Amino acid sequence: MTIINFLFNFFAGEFDFINRYGGKESQIINIPNGMAEEFFKKIKNNDFKRKNNIKGPLVLFFGRLSVTKGPDKFVEIAKLILKERKDVTFLIRGPDEGMREIVKDLIGNEKNIILMLETRDREEIIKMYKAADIFVMPSYREGLPLTLFEAMASGLPVIASPVNGIPYEMKDRENGFLVEYGNNQGFAKKIIELLNNKKLMENIKKNNLEKAKNYRWNTIAKRIENLYKQLLGNKL
Repeated sequence: MTIINFLFNFFAGEFDFINRYGGKESQIINIPNGMAEEFFKKIKNNDFKRKNNIKGPLVLFFGRLSVTKGPDKFVEIAKLILKERKDVTFLIRGPDEGMREIVKDLIGNEKNIILMLETRDREEIIKMYKAADIFVMPSYREGLPLTLFEAMASGLPVIASPVNGIPYEMKDRENGFLVEYGNNQGFAKKIIELLNNKKLMENIKKNNLEKAKNYRWNTIAKRIENLYKQLLGNKL
């Protein structure tokens, strides 16, 4: 008897668990999350940078201020880059899960690292993504974060730790760069490489805008519908 499992937010740990109890790779179908259509729309006259007095390139961390997400690592990476590039602004935003004060203390008096208050305003979030130039995820643990797809839909190159589901959905140098967790120098080097190479930035942006189409909800819904049809067909 053939058993087909399909997983949302699939990551390696789940596959290993299924494999341990007799499941096979051929029996697993990975269907990722989908995204709201607003993330694919262009914004005219985006005033995010002007309203927040941001000039020059913007590097974004958007996620829970949790130890697993590495916002402290992001600050450390930012400080390494600011020794070389004084024109770059680093933005941290997300709900506090115990790290906000730690991150604030790490930032200290550094003017080019901004810690913003959390927002659930969808329009504000989209403006923020589309005002940024690079999206950074220095996590040591993830599932398959929706922010990865949101960043791609916004045309952002992604620099991330290759943990759990992330390397299943992005390729090194095609969608950005994969850098091991804790390798702050490696993250800094790749961010600077992108900032200094506009052609590479543009190529990755095009790749990610195209890849993001796979995460439209109508596309995801169709994949689920086809899977159920396949399953029902196999039982007839």
